[in-house]
Amino acid sequence: MLLRAAQELTAIDDVGELLRRAVVLTRRATGAEVVLLGIEDETHPGTFSKILTPDGEASAADAATWESSQPDDEDRDRLLRVPVRVGEQEFATLMVGSWPRPPDRGARLMVEAVAVALGSRLDALRARRVSELHEQVMRTVWELDRTLIQEVDLDVTLPLFADRVRELSTARVVALVGMAETGPRVLASSGSEAGPVLSELAPDIEPVLRDRRAHHWSTLSRTSTHPGATASTTRCTSLVPLDTRDRSPVVLVVHDWLPSSGVNQQQVRDALSTLALHASVILDRERGEREHDLLTVLEDRDRIARDLHDLVIQRLFAVGLTLQGASRRAGNAEVIERLEGAVAELDQTIRDIRATIFELRHRPGAGSFRADLRALIESYGATLGFAPLISLLGPLDSVADDEVHSQVLMVVREALSNVVRHARATSVAVAAEATAESLTIIVQDDGVGIGVGALESGLSNVRARAREREGAVELTAIQPHGTHLRWSIPV
Repeated sequence: MLLRAAQELTAIDDVGELLRRAVVLTRRATGAEVVLLGIEDETHPGTFSKILTPDGEASAADAATWESSQPDDEDRDRLLRVPVRVGEQEFATLMVGSWPRPPDRGARLMVEAVAVALGSRLDALRARRVSELHEQVMRTVWELDRTLIQEVDLDVTLPLFADRVRELSTARVVALVGMAETGPRVLASSGSEAGPVLSELAPDIEPVLRDRRAHHWSTLSRTSTHPGATASTTRCTSLVPLDTRDRSPVVLVVHDWLPSSGVNQQQVRDALSTLALHASVILDRERGEREHDLLTVLEDRDRIARDLHDLVIQRLFAVGLTLQGASRRAGNAEVIERLEGAVAELDQTIRDIRATIFELRHRPGAGSFRADLRALIESYGATLGFAPLISLLGPLDSVADDEVHSQVLMVVREALSNVVRHARATSVAVAAEATAESLTIIVQDDGVGIGVGALESGLSNVRARAREREGAVELTAIQPHGTHLRWSIPV
């Protein structure tokens, strides 16, 4: 029977089925009425996160009640506890009671053998699952690195990073949250509930941003499966600070994630720390590229400024002196007037060039449309009381001329101002997407909606700007609450 039990357990690859089968085999082998398998809670040593029975799942309170009701002087009713070890870790406890007859040494050895076989199989499955987790991490890193072959585009790489971390961890929401002068800013997010979740987690995120120490916690959720039994699931949240060279801190938020079967919470946390480290490398590389590009621009501007000062101004100054000398020798009043006018124009030109030289040496230049759009959206964080979610897709800089640039910024400003004035929202998401045919702006909030009066007065300019470009505006309500604004123009 021992051999058959070991062979049966060895053939199972699903952890949940393996645990259930071990409980069933123990009852079949011993004939005991009560067989319980208590799974250790990783975050609360000495307690069980769940207790399995041959018929499903029982609560820890039910098991404690059963155990306290058993008489201590009856060997057949006493609860036998056998630990189930996975490697050096105590993974679970196999508990057997209400024996058909007082258990002898053979019955005890039977329970211990099932516990050993179960632990051995769990160890093998855990090694396999951990290997698969590491492979997922490596695939994610490889896919991210492919986006870095030429230059770092954070609007492409960071959303991809958030999506892959959410898939790997089965989390409900993943986000990268940084700290700006105006408050927290969302660099990238994945998950439809990102806005409300980040608003809810704000009190937890801010200390991690400030202290740069990881924070993890877990909760036990229960859902009914059938009368008399409950299914419990441990859901986890991790806030992992990124170790970047930049003084502005960034935190990886992974909310409501579930360890895959056979992998413990610490191993998933280690994987998240590895991915957070890679995100740090991405941000550092992007900053390095940005500083290098800025240095190159400043060097070019300095060279141009030197050339203007050393060559152009000197030549203009020499021409001016020549004209002044010629005016003294001219006998015609009209010629003298024209020469003095030319000298005055040269003096003004020299002053203009010197002003240009000053601008070249002291201003890094105007930002791109993409950067201006992101800066405008982030500037509303302090007014809104939370960081807006931002998604910028497509070649925005290439399709927007200066007029479109200005129009779009005014549309976004009007839309966000309406959210501030009317919505009473806890989250807002702004998306801008450029394609070969159109430029689209979407502003979505989870507030109370916009009334008819506000629609006609506050958004009339938004509609007018769309009509000027033969575009369209759609304003729809979101259930159960919220507003969805879509503004698009052809390009």
